Amino acid sequence: MMPCKLGCLSLIVLFNAAMLPTAQIQQPRSTPGPAFEAASIRPSQLELGCYSILPSGGKQYAITCLPLRVLIAMAWKIHPDNIQGGDAQGLGTYYDVRATVPDGQLWTHDTIPPMLRQLLIDRFHVEVHRGTKQISGYGLFVAKGGAKLKPSDFDATKLGIKAGESFKNYIIPGSVQGRGANLAVIATLLSSPAHAVVVDHTGIPGVFDVDLHYAYEGASESDLPDFFTAVEEQLGLKLKPEKITVDTLVIDHVDSEPAPN
Repeated sequence: MMPCKLGCLSLIVLFNAAMLPTAQIQQPRSTPGPAFEAASIRPSQLELGCYSILPSGGKQYAITCLPLRVLIAMAWKIHPDNIQGGDAQGLGTYYDVRATVPDGQLWTHDTIPPMLRQLLIDRFHVEVHRGTKQISGYGLFVAKGGAKLKPSDFDATKLGIKAGESFKNYIIPGSVQGRGANLAVIATLLSSPAHAVVVDHTGIPGVFDVDLHYAYEGASESDLPDFFTAVEEQLGLKLKPEKITVDTLVIDHVDSEPAPN
């Protein structure tokens, strides 16, 4: 059982804006970065719906029931699928992180990755280097006739998630739902049914509520349009095939267990 299967997906969607390409080479031993004032990282007590995260804007940061691979992805601002190397079993171990932000600051999704990165370097002695690879994907553009997006009255990136709470951004066969999602997040949501990375080229600002319904693969008698047609008809957006250069993160070393708190 993968207790945070949907949780991990929603987390990656939530942090998509922070996972943009970067050419910086991480040198953890010689260039320590910002750090939490105090932090603990412990193996999770796995159960269905155990994933949770506190809302941003507080002095305490807590996120539970995530595999080490996803924590590394968050810290280095990269998609988990683009992490190479490391021990698969160790990277698949689930952890809870609880920390205090230094100097009484209020944390945001932009300030957490550097501190989480330093925590993983200190506790797991993570050493990495960056690379790139070119893959086939899709660009997301405004379709002829204009976008058909419903503005949202809230920004999902500011909300927390309690353990067992349903996710506002999700993907099930034949349906994609997004709430308070910007176009980068919407592109990430569309990546799953597209079976490829989707990159936003619309230039549209703001956050939106999305409800996309389409005939999923194998539903031969559905009255709904196929996925690509549904994106154009229901969202006023268009997916065009293109070659995409994505960042990779190569793990040179990571301990199998964290150092004591």
